[in-house]
Amino acid sequence: MALQHRMKGQTQGPTGNQTLRSHPLYLRKRLSQRPTTEELEQRNILKQKNEAEEQEAKQEIKRRLTRKLSVRPTVAELVARRILRFNEYVEVTDAKDYDRRADKPWTRLTPADKAAIRKELNEFKSREMEVHEDSKQFTRFHRP
Repeated sequence: MALQHRMKGQTQGPTGNQTLRSHPLYLRKRLSQRPTTEELEQRNILKQKNEAEEQEAKQEIKRRLTRKLSVRPTVAELVARRILRFNEYVEVTDAKDYDRRADKPWTRLTPADKAAIRKELNEFKSREMEVHEDSKQFTRFHRP
């Protein structure tokens, strides 16, 4: 009785060793998992119309939206339908002038400060941050 050794991903086929991926059952299974034409059309992966039909559909949408925008209700209609309300009493107070520009502390960082921040971030990413084993290769570290 001879021992047969099968490598992972290979199976014994009619023509000797065949890879599992070329096996008819594997191919049939993979093909059955493919999305249908309708699903591809719904996801906008497969174009369901030719270029002329697509342009006509875009023109129809444009006409419909233009029509909707041109028939907008007036303020009086919105008030009558209780969609828009105005308060009768309006209070106005004086406000003192002040500098509205935001403080930008990052503009005052020295190159040493920036390097220390990058170092701390890299240390956090390598030691403390939880990352799935399969995703660790995609973690971006900053230059020191």
